[in-house]
Amino acid sequence: MARPRSDTGNLPREPHSVSLKVLRLARPSLAQQHPLPTDNLAKIPSSASLAYPAESSDQEFLLSSNLSLPPAFGSAYVGETFSCSLCANNELVEGNTSKSISGVRLTADMQTPSQQQIPLSPSDSEDDQTTTLAYGASVQQIVRFDLKEEGNHVLVVNLTYTENALSSDAASTGRVRSFRKLYQFQAQPCLSVRTKATELAPQEVPDKSLGPYGRSMLVRYVLEAQLENVSEGGLVLEHAKLLGHTPFKTTSLNWDMDDGHQEENPFLNPRDVLQLAFLVEQNADTSEGVDELKANLKRDGRTALGQIALEWRSGIGEKGQLTTGTLFSRKRV
Repeated sequence: MARPRSDTGNLPREPHSVSLKVLRLARPSLAQQHPLPTDNLAKIPSSASLAYPAESSDQEFLLSSNLSLPPAFGSAYVGETFSCSLCANNELVEGNTSKSISGVRLTADMQTPSQQQIPLSPSDSEDDQTTTLAYGASVQQIVRFDLKEEGNHVLVVNLTYTENALSSDAASTGRVRSFRKLYQFQAQPCLSVRTKATELAPQEVPDKSLGPYGRSMLVRYVLEAQLENVSEGGLVLEHAKLLGHTPFKTTSLNWDMDDGHQEENPFLNPRDVLQLAFLVEQNADTSEGVDELKANLKRDGRTALGQIALEWRSGIGEKGQLTTGTLFSRKRV
């Protein structure tokens, strides 16, 4: 999961002067980062492995003062917002007057399981900004993406910059260099939802459209839902609402029911199951959708009731939300 790999199709053999770091936000799982040894055979500067360039490093010191992205992003769940920080560092050696870095541009795209390539806009308003990087400086962006699909996602990060060769009299023409890295991770379901609709006895109400003594029957249902926490950590369910399909109105029969008594939001440990129930009644004050409802009931007794909207927070306060597909009543045999 989330192991970075580079697209080396257009990479030159010499090392780049700008390094790229990607760190996922809202996840506390960071790994200690150790610099490369000074006598490595690849002839790569040891400072290239640091989050920020340093003049020297103590090879005998076992612990590192830097934290970096671990080999995996951690668990990512459908309904959450994937946030990460992109950081490009100027890794030229201090005092190097033969080169300069300018025109740095950092972009990212997310490839979803449905093979859509969605560009990720940075958090600030200057989406297409290019900048000049001095020695030891960095340019950072925060990008966010709402996870709506279950399956494999690929974060594609592209870095483009201009490397200028400087002479004693004037700057020569620079060359544009670019590379990209791919970070692959799996989006897993956080809540599993199972539902069952039970038809209640219809309610008889006066209906003046049928005459002075006219009566009509309003259909009613009870929609039950079982929520199972299939994630690796606990979560607090903040909101559970049934968005009724016209012409239905809904009433919550759960901890947030409108009876003046507000209970605490339920907490679900991994594999805990919470039972929810909603009362679904035909609204007597509206005529919109009544003809469609009667046609559905006459055909097979199956009609659309609505959608369940869920909101929760994880153990570290990260917000998640999920809306189910349209839920239907049972077919009449």
